[in-house]
Amino acid sequence: MRAVILGVLAAGLFLAGGCVGQTGGQTVVFSVAAAGPTDASAGQLAFTSGGFDVVLTQAKLHIGAVYLDQAAPVSGAQATDCYLTGTYVGEETSALDVDLLNPGLHPFPAAALGITQPPALVEQVWLTGGDINAVADATPILVIAGTAMQGAAAFPFTGTVTIGANHASSGGTGGGDSICQQRIVSPIQDPLTIQTTGGLLLRIDPRPFFVDVDFSQLPADASTGGYAFGDDPSVPGYAPTGQNLYSNLRSTAPYSFSWTDAP
Repeated sequence: MRAVILGVLAAGLFLAGGCVGQTGGQTVVFSVAAAGPTDASAGQLAFTSGGFDVVLTQAKLHIGAVYLDQAAPVSGAQATDCYLTGTYVGEETSALDVDLLNPGLHPFPAAALGITQPPALVEQVWLTGGDINAVADATPILVIAGTAMQGAAAFPFTGTVTIGANHASSGGTGGGDSICQQRIVSPIQDPLTIQTTGGLLLRIDPRPFFVDVDFSQLPADASTGGYAFGDDPSVPGYAPTGQNLYSNLRSTAPYSFSWTDAP
């Protein structure tokens, strides 16, 4: 699927010498960076969630790609499989591991490709370690560690989320059961215009990952003496904590895009 999007976008970008349609848009190569929230400091993030005082000491996210689209989704007219409706106007296809406890910018290793018009209305974040359609993928997408306190009770926790065979439906690869849909966070609705200067910034706030998580229900982890989020829905103890973490990871709430002068 990535190759299809690349081909379609590239064909549109380079048609007529880099101008797109009658909008006067230009083909541009631009930088993309990702970062944690601005209030993260000293490699940790403290916050309150669901009655727990949480201190995150590790939060690393693997991003496989980023796409920008010029059309906002219309209720009742959604694209099937993993495509958005409309035209993709920007793409960053190099992968990046982001330290979400560092507010500094993490540049993607390769430049992105896009057009200055039309504006992008929605974005996608691809949480994949390779082929978006390949079921087998053991890449750690999210790695977390920290401690949650509720009164005098402490719950030191760890967790690793993968999106591979553990989240593939037995019903096939189409429609809502598609493994690619499990890996794509979409639609993130942060309208912006790709420009000839500056670059794209993606900030990821790990706090929404823990919405509705009851840390007191985490399974015990004998290897650490603490607690651990499950990563296999077929294993007892995965729900509700592992299920909530996984659902929150794939929601749009943690992700925000903007155009910045210095990505």
